[in-house]
Amino acid sequence: MMPLNKSWHDYNESLIERGRILMDIGFLKSQSNEIKKMNDGKVGAPFEYSHTYIQSLAFLKIGFKIAYRTVQGIVRGLSDYIRIEEMHFTHLRRRILKIKPSVASVNIDDDDNPITLIVDASGLTITKKGDYIEQKWIRKRKEFVKLHIAVDAKSEKIISFRVTKGNVHDSRKLGPMIREVSEEYDIDKVYGDKAHDNRKSFNLLDDMNIEPAISIRKNASTEARGCPLRRDEILLIRKLGYGGWKQLKDAGRRWIAEIVFSSIKRVLGEDLLSKKFRAQKVEAGLKVMLYNKFMSL
Repeated sequence: MMPLNKSWHDYNESLIERGRILMDIGFLKSQSNEIKKMNDGKVGAPFEYSHTYIQSLAFLKIGFKIAYRTVQGIVRGLSDYIRIEEMHFTHLRRRILKIKPSVASVNIDDDDNPITLIVDASGLTITKKGDYIEQKWIRKRKEFVKLHIAVDAKSEKIISFRVTKGNVHDSRKLGPMIREVSEEYDIDKVYGDKAHDNRKSFNLLDDMNIEPAISIRKNASTEARGCPLRRDEILLIRKLGYGGWKQLKDAGRRWIAEIVFSSIKRVLGEDLLSKKFRAQKVEAGLKVMLYNKFMSL
């Protein structure tokens, strides 16, 4: 979906630039120096390929949703025309699995102002069974891993994320993500759905002096039970009504996270090709990194 603050010309140009990112060979300019630095003081067999080269091939794989052997074939084709070294797919796979996806260097243009976070989680499927066959014969829920994200409301970029197995509750990763973001930015407000409604989450926000905008479950008790901030939110909802509370908190901004997930799944796919959880974590993290790159265009 085209952002509201962009013209059609700018949006179309950003789509073109996505292709340039996926086929970027700028690493060739600095590859020799990077490899020298990587091998400086290294014990054992020296590196033959730079980290930037491996990451570029990883983005190519994720962006086009292709197999490792197909990536090897693309590099082989390019090597006929440019000075680029082909590598075997097993070496490529081993190097990609050593990547530690990170959003630490993402630029959100906050101008040193406090930021607003939206936290959410969604599943990425890991099975290839057809829906009809699965429903008719297997009769079990789809297997998935869960991607937890913290999104900057202004830039709509992901500034913290976690990848877990599907049975990990959403609220368990709210604290680690908020603490990580708070090391870099001041946070003034956090949005979340009812899955993040518990006393531990509210106590964390209270300790960090962050305004909560977390939807609270119906018929929640007004007893504090060690969490006065959550009790105050419940009393506020009862006073204003849920509609009034949503208007006061501008709760519609929580849908930014839904838009982010929709963009990732639509553009980069909601399936993970990897079979093992360790590889699935890397694949999901690379999707996040590539999404942020696209959002920077």
